[in-house]
Amino acid sequence: MASFGKNIWLAVFTVMLLTIRILPGFSQENDILMVEVVEYPGTDPVMWDGLYAASDGKVYSALISEGTSAHFYRYDPMENENILLVDMAEFLGERGKGIRTQAKLHNKPVEDDEGNIYYVSMNNGSGPRSFDFTSWQGGHWMKYDPKNNKTEDLGLVDQGIGNYPLAIDKKNGYLFGIGFTGYFYRFNLKTRVTKNLGRVSNWDICRSIFCDDQGNVYMSFPTARVAKYHAKKGKVYETSLRTPYDPSIFPTQLNNPMIDRTYDWRAVEWDPIDKVAYGITCGSGSILFRFDPHKGPEGEITPLSRMCDSKYLEGDQKNIPYSTLAFAIDYRKKKVYFAPSARGFDIQGYEETFGSSEGHHLLMYDLKANKRIDLGKMQTADGRKIFGCEAASVAPDGTVYICGQVEVKDKNKATRMIGDTPVALHLIVYKPQ
Repeated sequence: MASFGKNIWLAVFTVMLLTIRILPGFSQENDILMVEVVEYPGTDPVMWDGLYAASDGKVYSALISEGTSAHFYRYDPMENENILLVDMAEFLGERGKGIRTQAKLHNKPVEDDEGNIYYVSMNNGSGPRSFDFTSWQGGHWMKYDPKNNKTEDLGLVDQGIGNYPLAIDKKNGYLFGIGFTGYFYRFNLKTRVTKNLGRVSNWDICRSIFCDDQGNVYMSFPTARVAKYHAKKGKVYETSLRTPYDPSIFPTQLNNPMIDRTYDWRAVEWDPIDKVAYGITCGSGSILFRFDPHKGPEGEITPLSRMCDSKYLEGDQKNIPYSTLAFAIDYRKKKVYFAPSARGFDIQGYEETFGSSEGHHLLMYDLKANKRIDLGKMQTADGRKIFGCEAASVAPDGTVYICGQVEVKDKNKATRMIGDTPVALHLIVYKPQ
């Protein structure tokens, strides 16, 4: 029976992948996509997923200087002003104490119905090795009130634990997240009490979760499985759903294939109009999928298209890099945007998107036409290249914001070098015609 079950699932995945191959709408790639860029006032070298275009049009960025402090910025497009709101180590009184600090912000901020912005800090081993890793107190639930320009510490997530992903249940007043050790947390915004709802993953931690219109929260875990937090029952359980997955594609680390994040979805986002979610698989060629949690007894996941870099679409290549977090949907105009990794594959080591010498393209999937379009390799008007991108968000007016590494002319402004090219993180702005 076990062998029969495995054969059934292999057949299911094969059908899914064949379906993707024959779906209409793969476009020819364009050459260059002109974008605007905005500098950050700090010198943070990296970031992951911490980008959110709020309902008032302002854009919030969570950037990282691992080993020192994470920083929270706000960009006002009307004033073309990008300012620092919070230095996390300073705000929480950690600087100068010889302890591990709030060195990372690894989640997309969320917004409540009153326009308040929430995010969560973490450390994940960041800091000098001479500092005791147990000296880090833990991540904090954070709130920013834009009306009063006030930042507030809402308290610890857990002792020594911070969150990777973040989701909000606006109706019932909860924040949700998954900590570094795989436990699922719920924070009551009214009572400010955190509840540990149990362990949902061993390796690797799901980087993105979503909350549906009924307060249920969905997350992925290896291998290609989906768990659900049932709002009415207050419990988490495994569903029978599976995300599209091709086990023949190379894992993230060929030198250590058992520890691999390609088994999870990489990014996912809820569409409040159509009441479905769209996501991108971490491995398996960056497959875009539609997740309807209300269809059938447990929901339905439908693969739509491969969203890996266009150079990987032809042939039988297995060295497709795992997906970035630069994923966002414009649910008003029914478009999905994604900046896939273009890096090469290192059979001996592990490579993040940051540091890739390849220029990065921006892809768009038209949900109405069921069509994938390569908008082109991103570049500034003065010819500067765009490299690794790890966050994206769409503003209410349809403007696409991305955070990534941009070539700089002045080496003194560089936070890293990619070969001989000086780069720094910028807010990348694309305005669809």
